[in-house]
Amino acid sequence: MTMDNIPTQKNKYFYFAALIGFGFLWTGTAYIVQAYRLLQFLDGGTVNLLVCGAYYVCQAVGIGIVGLLFAKQPTIAGGRVIPFWATIITVVCAAIALFLSAVPIIIAAGVLMNITIGVLSGCYLTRLATDIPQQRRGIVFGVAYALGSIGTWLLSLPMNTKFLWSSVSFYAVAILAAASLILLRYLSPPPKQDNNLEQRNPKFNKKIIWLAATVLFLLSLENTLGFSFPLKSASKSVYIEFTRAFYALGLIIAGFVSDKSRRWGAICCLAALAFPFAALAHGNNAVGETAMWIIAYMFLGFWSTYRILLFSDISAKRALPGLAVAGLLVGRLGEALGTFGASVLTGTSLIVASGVVFALVIALFFSLYQKIYSPTITAQEMEKQQLLEYANRFHLSLREQEIFDLIVQGMSNIEIATALFITESTVKFHVGNIFKKTGLSSRSALIADFTFYNKS
Repeated sequence: MTMDNIPTQKNKYFYFAALIGFGFLWTGTAYIVQAYRLLQFLDGGTVNLLVCGAYYVCQAVGIGIVGLLFAKQPTIAGGRVIPFWATIITVVCAAIALFLSAVPIIIAAGVLMNITIGVLSGCYLTRLATDIPQQRRGIVFGVAYALGSIGTWLLSLPMNTKFLWSSVSFYAVAILAAASLILLRYLSPPPKQDNNLEQRNPKFNKKIIWLAATVLFLLSLENTLGFSFPLKSASKSVYIEFTRAFYALGLIIAGFVSDKSRRWGAICCLAALAFPFAALAHGNNAVGETAMWIIAYMFLGFWSTYRILLFSDISAKRALPGLAVAGLLVGRLGEALGTFGASVLTGTSLIVASGVVFALVIALFFSLYQKIYSPTITAQEMEKQQLLEYANRFHLSLREQEIFDLIVQGMSNIEIATALFITESTVKFHVGNIFKKTGLSSRSALIADFTFYNKS
């Protein structure tokens, strides 16, 4: 990224924050609206199992479909067609849920709607890995989801804060969905990934990927087991949309901290996980319950950010876009299992189960932390990592990267040709390609831009 390209890059940050934010706003609103609709026919426990259990599994299915598409057909997965039709289907399913009275049809519409919500989440959140640099992913994600959380609260205010309980809320969902389609018109295909990147980043091997997935699954399971309040009683005693607005604060703080230091972001995530134990011991008074929900949503922002960024970073470094939303996928499965578990376990058995899961999380988390965030990195390794990240930003080929590395070391064309056993004319050809891709015209400008990139 050159200094001249900074305004364009900032526009990209704003665009993806808006695209992801509007997507989360209207799909999150549709998700809440369907839950309130089901509460008009079913008891709170049953609705909780459906909405936070079965429907989360459906979202995981949708996310998995998109992940496979990005792995096999990234051009199709990164296009506008899939999110367009997923949006249409989601809106139709929301209409069915709100305007029909047959419970089996409403439940079936919810199944399809949550699959397409998962598809939309996968399509949009994958772009954090493919289009946003690592040092900005946290704040782009945090601002986007904060927009959705605050927006849902604002939408709930009419009708004495009961707007989302009414069928009129469908029109708000439809209008917001239309706005997201307008933003979708400007979505360009994701940048092509370097096919050789996987072999050059052995740090994120398969064992670490599976370890990361296990940690995120257990984090989600633990959070759900600890913070397991029945949906029906909460809807009567707690203004859920208001407490959900505090999710925004946690998201923005977590995004900012994570962009400054992934290590601190991970530590904050683990620290936030201690809260579910307090939630298990909370009182039954409405004021105390509201406070618990507010704190829970603030802490939720930290581990929601962590589970997105962990696999976004792995995906970007290994050039495997299909992995970008794997964290959200396993998170949804963990939340679903936690919901089913909390419906069966009560009292001491729930506390014991939560304690066992927490102990597993601690053990595996520190193992993952040491492997990914270990500070024992040499200056030479750091320089190689910086060179690789800069080269990947401009999609330099393997040969171009080799020449770029030597340019940064101050070698001339003749010296580079000798070092790489190629002709000087070949070196000049590749240097010209490097200048074209970076938008620079001299070695000094290239070295200065590389230095600026690593300081920004």
